[in-house]
Amino acid sequence: MKKPITFLLPLFTFLSCTKPIEVSENPLDYISEKTSIPIDRDTEPFTRTQQYLDGNLYWWNSDRETITVIDLQQKKVTKSIRLERDGPNGLGKPYGFFVHSSDSIYIPTMAYKFQLINSEGNLINSYDYFEETPRGQYVLGITRYSNMIFDHKNQLVFQLSTLRMLKPNELDDSSLQEYAPLLSFDIKSGLFHALPYRIPSTILDPVNELSFGLTLSNNDALLLHSQSNKLFQIDVNKSTSQEIYLKTDLVKNFSNEYFFRDKNSFSIDDNMRVSYKSAENFGIAYDSFNELIYRFGWPGEEIPEETDPMQYSATPPFFVISIYDGQDYSLLQEFTLPRNTYLPHHYFVDENGLNLFPMHPDNPEFNEDEMVIHTFDFSSLKK
Repeated sequence: MKKPITFLLPLFTFLSCTKPIEVSENPLDYISEKTSIPIDRDTEPFTRTQQYLDGNLYWWNSDRETITVIDLQQKKVTKSIRLERDGPNGLGKPYGFFVHSSDSIYIPTMAYKFQLINSEGNLINSYDYFEETPRGQYVLGITRYSNMIFDHKNQLVFQLSTLRMLKPNELDDSSLQEYAPLLSFDIKSGLFHALPYRIPSTILDPVNELSFGLTLSNNDALLLHSQSNKLFQIDVNKSTSQEIYLKTDLVKNFSNEYFFRDKNSFSIDDNMRVSYKSAENFGIAYDSFNELIYRFGWPGEEIPEETDPMQYSATPPFFVISIYDGQDYSLLQEFTLPRNTYLPHHYFVDENGLNLFPMHPDNPEFNEDEMVIHTFDFSSLKK
């Protein structure tokens, strides 16, 4: 009998000492790393496009028309790529970027082109997508509202926001069938084509603006409706799909008041106040390392009379992060981030987790001479 007792005693000791992982309701408890990187005036403290790839952060300086390359391991700026407007390497007006490799960067432009440049900013090739735009919409490659470009097996997948341009009386089943929400670009052939997937008519209940945030998870494109809790999971290869209703306790005050409003009868400020009174989704990101989905949302808030409404549009004072299981879409946790701390629309995912920037212009610790990154590790929420 001594043998079993000797075996069971360590096991009992192990079980008795093992404590369940506590789930904190304070998002700052999940910060695993804080990084500070010196920057100069050539790197703007705010951007509309950022992308992480192979240890580097690519950061678009839209006013200076450059892309700053930051080595996150060395914590320093290593390169600045100039986006020429004219001349032999002229791109036209850029609408963001997508880095396929360090020497292969695609720039969507106002001239309905995908311009391919190398790491020196030299123009390598130019691809025209105008024939794929039924109402002349531009392709964007920007982090803001998750209008980004993604690589799926050497096929670039991105949004074409035709449906967003439609007026309330134009939204019906026929328009949903007519306009594809997703385009793809085959890197090898250089050809564009619309994916056969169409948004289902359930999106029209109730009728509201049809804008979406896009991210990719494995073989699936995830389209998050900006004005509801509806998520559409689309198999990029087969174009089969399913509709998912994301649970949330914090982002649910959606309204179509702004969409149906006669905006020409009111000032821009009045329209902005109505817009930000209701909930809105700022974007979505997939964490392939931890199989998590991060949803960024605005719960809705009355803008104080003394506050400039345009300030809310550029840098809302806070936002909500809702974290979902990437397999079954169950809500794991959600947080309201501290006010006037983190920049909305600024995020990237790497091997260490979700990265946010405590560089809100109203943050008393904000310093335009440094880029500060907080890495959040939410992996414990799945255990």
